[in-house]
Amino acid sequence: MARDEEYNWLDDPFDEKKAAQAQQDARMSGRSKLMVGLGCLGLIVVVAVLAVVGGGMLLADMSNLAV
Repeated sequence: MARDEEYNWLDDPFDEKKAAQAQQDARMSGRSKLMVGLGCLGLIVVVAVLAVVGGGMLLADMSNLAV
């Protein structure tokens, strides 16, 4: 720290209480985790449905070509 700079004790970077509070504030709540999980599950379901529908269309097109 420079000599002409005063130490600001209100903004102490080594204050353990402030660090613990900041870490607590940064955590995700249980509801947020649930919503992220449901969103991922929904995305997987949509991708699976699109893959099945797309595969069915591909098979239908191939069967028309064989006839």
